[in-house]
Amino acid sequence: MLDRVRLSLLLTGTLLQSVMLAGVAEAQDGTGGLSQGATVLDDVVVETEKATQSDEHAESADRALSEYIDRSEIERTQPQSTRDLFAGNAAITVGGGHSIAQKVYVNGVDENNLSVSIDGVKQGNRVFHHTSTNHIDPELLKAARVDPGVAPADAGFGALGGSIVYETVDVPDLLLHDRNFGAFSTTAYETNGSTFSESAAAYGRHEGFELLGYAKFAKGDDYEDGNGFAIPGTGADSLSLLGKIAYETQSGYRFELKGQQLTDDSMRPYRANLAALRGAFTTRQYDITRRNFSFNFGKEDLEGYWNPKVVVGYSENDYSIPVPYNSESTAGTWTAKVENVFKLSEGNTITAGLDLLSEQAEYVGPGQFYEESSQNYGAYVQARLQPFDRLKVSFGGRADSNNFEGIDGTELDNFGLSGNAYGEFMLLDGLSINAGYSNVFGGTDLEETFVFVPTWNYANLDPVRSDNVTAGVKFERNGWFAEGNVFNTRFFDYRENVSNVDFSSYGFNLAAGYSWADGFARVSFSDTKQTLSNGAVSSYALINIGAAVGQVISAEIAHTFQKIDLTIGASLDAALENDAFASSGSEPIAGFAVVNAYAEYKPKQFEALSLRLGVDNIFDETYADRATYGQEYATITPMYEPGRSFRLSGTLRY
Repeated sequence: MLDRVRLSLLLTGTLLQSVMLAGVAEAQDGTGGLSQGATVLDDVVVETEKATQSDEHAESADRALSEYIDRSEIERTQPQSTRDLFAGNAAITVGGGHSIAQKVYVNGVDENNLSVSIDGVKQGNRVFHHTSTNHIDPELLKAARVDPGVAPADAGFGALGGSIVYETVDVPDLLLHDRNFGAFSTTAYETNGSTFSESAAAYGRHEGFELLGYAKFAKGDDYEDGNGFAIPGTGADSLSLLGKIAYETQSGYRFELKGQQLTDDSMRPYRANLAALRGAFTTRQYDITRRNFSFNFGKEDLEGYWNPKVVVGYSENDYSIPVPYNSESTAGTWTAKVENVFKLSEGNTITAGLDLLSEQAEYVGPGQFYEESSQNYGAYVQARLQPFDRLKVSFGGRADSNNFEGIDGTELDNFGLSGNAYGEFMLLDGLSINAGYSNVFGGTDLEETFVFVPTWNYANLDPVRSDNVTAGVKFERNGWFAEGNVFNTRFFDYRENVSNVDFSSYGFNLAAGYSWADGFARVSFSDTKQTLSNGAVSSYALINIGAAVGQVISAEIAHTFQKIDLTIGASLDAALENDAFASSGSEPIAGFAVVNAYAEYKPKQFEALSLRLGVDNIFDETYADRATYGQEYATITPMYEPGRSFRLSGTLRY
C-alpha cells in the first residue's frame, strides 16, 4: 500500500511540475511570486498567507495556527459536504461516508469537544453517535475558521480542544461588481449515485437594507464504493434553506437576522455511520432536521474603544427514527452574548464580554420521556497585543458557572476558571516561531439522547477539564510557505454516560506550498496518536472523544490558463498504514491514496456563466476515511467512501 501512496504522490508531483512550468511561462510578464496576502485571479486563490478577510483578529498571536477557508476558496472548490470543505488539510479529517454521518476531527479530537458556532450561535447538539452532530450545507458559507487546540477566551464556553467558526454569506459577497441586485442558479449531476442537485438564490440591497433567499435540493440513488457495490442507504435526499435580512447604517453598525434549515428524510443504514453489521446491510428511516436562527449586531470595522457586538440565537437537531421504537429526539441550544472590543491602537485590542448558554436534550419514545439540561453563565476577557514589531502576544481567561440537571432531577452545579496564553515572535523577515497553552473548564456536558438510561446515578460524575499545548514554526516569503507544529491535547474527567475517562491526542503537523500569479500548490502531513486512561484504543472507546487517524497526507494544486479562461486542479488524499488499534488486538488498517481532478471554464466574454467537470477517486479506490468508525472490527463493514464519480455542473449568475 505504501507503494500505492508513493505512486500517487509521484503522479501528483509530475502534475505539479507541469503546472508550475506552465505558471512560470505565463508569469514572464513579472507578475509571479506573491509575498503576502491572498490574491484572487479569476477563481484561483493564490495563498501565501491565510484568507482572513472576515476575521477582525486575523493578525493576532492566537491565530498563528488557525486554518482559514474564505469565500473565494469555497467558490473554487464548490464543496458539497463538510468533507469537501476541509479537504486539503491533513490535520482536519472528516469521516462517515455520506453527509448525515460525517463528523469533523481536529488533530484527532471530535468536534463535539470543540466550540462550534454558525454566525456566533453555538452548535454541537448531540443526539446520536452514529450521525453527524453539525451537518451543514457549505455552498453559502462566507468563511470557515478552525482554531486547533488552544482557543481564545472569546471563542466561547466549551472550547476544550479548540474551536470551529462558520459564517454564512452576506449579500455583498454574492453581488457581481457594483450591482445592487443579483441571483444565481447552479445545476449539477453526479454519475456515482445518479445524483441531481440544484441550488438557487436571489439577493439585493437598497439604502442599507439587504435581503437574501436561498434553496438547494439534492436527490439520488445509493452510491457505489470502489468495488462497484451500491451501499444501501447512501443516496442523497436533502433540502437546504437559508434566509437573511440585514441593515447597515452609514456609520458602520450592522443588524442581521438569519434563519437556516437543513432536512434529510430518507432510508439510511440502520446505524448511519456503519455500512453493515455482521454482514447485514439493513436500513431504516431517518428524518433529520437541523435549524439555526440568529440575530447579530455589531460594527463592520474596529475603531476606537466602542465596538459592541450582540449575538442571540438558537440551534437545534431534531431526529425522528420510527424503527424500532418510534422514537424522537431533540437537542437545542440558546445562545446570548454581549461583548465589546476596545481598540487601543493598531494591533492592540482587549475584548471583554458576557455569554449565556441554555442547552436542552430530550428523548421521546412509547411511554418514555427523558431529559437533560444545562445553563452556563460566562464572563471573559482576551487581550491581543503587539509590544514591539517582532512580538505578538495574546492572553485571556474565562469564569463560568455551569448548572446541570440530569434525567432523574439530579443537579450538579460547578464553577470553573479557564486561561490561555499565546505568543508569536518574528525571528527574521518571513520566519517566525509560536507557542500556546490553555487550560479549559468544560462543566458537565449533555449526553447524546439516544443513550439516555432512566436509572443513571450521577453521584460520581465530575466536570471535564482540558489542557492544550502547541508550538510551531512558520516561513513565508516570495510565494513560498512552510510550517510545522507539535500539539498535545489532554482531557481530564471527560463524561462517558455517568462516569469519567481521561484521554489525550498528540502529534505533529507539517505543511508547505508555493503560490504563483495564476495558481498554487500545497501539501500537508499530519501524524496523530491517542491514549485512553480506561484501556486500549478502539473505535468504540473513542466514540464522541476522537478518531485514531494516524498518518494522513493531503496535497492540492490549481492553475488558471488566462488565455483560454480555463482552470484545472488536482488533489490527493492519502493515509499510511495505521496500527493505532494494536493495543486492542486489532490488525493494522491498510493505507490508501485517492486522486481527484477538475476543470472549470469561465469565459471572460460571458462572466455570468461557469462550467465545471470534476472526477473524484480517479483510480476507483475502495477505502474508508481515517476518521470513519469501526475499520478494525471483523464484524463491521465500514462506511466506504464513493468510488470513481464524475460531476458536471453549471452556474448562471445575474
